[in-house]
Amino acid sequence: MKFSELGLRASSLAAIEKLGFSEATEIQAQAIPLLLAGDIDFIGQAQTGTGKTAAFLLPLFEKLDTKARHVQALVLAPTRELANQIEGEIKKFTSAGDRVRSLSVYGGTPIGAQLRALRSDAPQVVVGTPGRVLDLIDRGALKLEDVRYVILDEADEMLDMGFFDDVQTIIANSPHKKVWMFSATMPAPIQGLVKKHFRDPQMVKVTKQQLTTNSVEQTYLVARPSDMVEALCRYLDSIDDIYGLVFTRTKIGAQQLADALNNRGYATESLHGDMEQDARDFTMKRFKEKKCKLVACTDVAARGIDVSDLTHVINVELPADLESYVHRIGRTGRGGAKGVALSIVTPMEFRKIALIERITKAAIKRVELPGVDEIRGRLISKAVKGVIELAAEIREDNHPEFAEFKASTEAMSKEEMQKALYAKTLAPTIKKYREARDLTAMAPSRRGEAGAGAGRDMNRGPARGAGQRFIINVGKMDGANPGDLLKFLSRTAGLRGSEVGRIDIRDKVSFFEIDANQGARLHKVKGTSWGQRKVMVDIADRLPSSPEPRAQVRRPRPTT
Repeated sequence: MKFSELGLRASSLAAIEKLGFSEATEIQAQAIPLLLAGDIDFIGQAQTGTGKTAAFLLPLFEKLDTKARHVQALVLAPTRELANQIEGEIKKFTSAGDRVRSLSVYGGTPIGAQLRALRSDAPQVVVGTPGRVLDLIDRGALKLEDVRYVILDEADEMLDMGFFDDVQTIIANSPHKKVWMFSATMPAPIQGLVKKHFRDPQMVKVTKQQLTTNSVEQTYLVARPSDMVEALCRYLDSIDDIYGLVFTRTKIGAQQLADALNNRGYATESLHGDMEQDARDFTMKRFKEKKCKLVACTDVAARGIDVSDLTHVINVELPADLESYVHRIGRTGRGGAKGVALSIVTPMEFRKIALIERITKAAIKRVELPGVDEIRGRLISKAVKGVIELAAEIREDNHPEFAEFKASTEAMSKEEMQKALYAKTLAPTIKKYREARDLTAMAPSRRGEAGAGAGRDMNRGPARGAGQRFIINVGKMDGANPGDLLKFLSRTAGLRGSEVGRIDIRDKVSFFEIDANQGARLHKVKGTSWGQRKVMVDIADRLPSSPEPRAQVRRPRPTT
């Protein structure tokens, strides 16, 4: 069904057309007319990647008073990345003439700027993670009296990440609201929330069996944060050929990545929103003519790229939402050809791979970078192959000057010729591997994956290259559980849930892992309080092991 058939106002249709969309997804086609028709409580059950954001934003815009200077709608999301994405979609879907003022709020950053923005910007829509939203409500900065719509996006994720009590508190304290909820699944706690807080909700259920195509081989490799670009370069050096897109989240990230790849000898252009249209057109012309084989880009900038024979799509940074992941990898494997999608992830991002597999119902294979010696061998083979191919292209009928060049170099020995070819084709690249070390990064082992050393045993300390194990003097006797500990670390140290590894809650103490490079952030935790207890935290290896029996606690998905 086309968006023009859904009853949306002209300004929304113009924004949709400008973004290059015409056909609504199934959840959009079913939800938008229902939400436009009247003020109802609503449940949309659909997988991530089916277009749920537009399904609630587009009808919401038509119910807001854009002249009012108070919060009329509250959108709750499980992560800061999703909150920022939703707020970005609000800006894209509303034009200057009917601009909806919005603000995203989340933990892990100073609250002062968000307090000032609430006062000065007078947003009509606030998008945020439940913990920070509740904090703003408790401070009296975010008032719920005039909130008419509370929207829960990825409700099952908020349940899994320990936010559910906060979500119910926010709903219960919004006196004049309609509740819209979108969730991939409907576990018992969410069904209980519906019975308690919804009034005669209308429900739309959409199932999508497979979001990704079999023509794309999905792979990932694990690298430490400091090795991400080096890991990408080594991957490129180890494969025969590539014609593809490399995705980052930010404009500056795309430019910096393009610069780094060019320095390594890979002709790369950048494509991002700060570029003038002429520059964008020039980049695309070079790319389509294969004068450059790689484009480092953001999701928004890449929206208009339509090249049918891409061999690779590489994620140097995973997108904030699955829909963008599906769109990214769908740019390869077209027209009956096979393509490769590679995601380079840090050990702390490892859980996102399993989440993508679960929702897309497609396997993502872990790959390892070859060792330095093997890469050197492959570089030599590629250089020799390239020289042979170039030689085959030179004929005296299409290069008449070759005869003169040949005569001028007759005195050169075979070895001199080989040295010249080596210096021109191989020396700059292979030089970097003379003193290089192999890159290794650990991640939790997964069922069905072989690989000794792939996992981390909490009794053996931190995995080399993956993170550092810390001990904190709160445990089950203090009422601690994994979700509460994650919230505490987010509030005190500004750590995101994705930056925290395995958690082990014991009676009097707890253990957790974070990347060793982030350890300095824990100085903010020392001296804070957990109930009546003054908190102490230290590297676990510096303290004696606890004699008490180990109590394994299933770790929920991280909070943000």
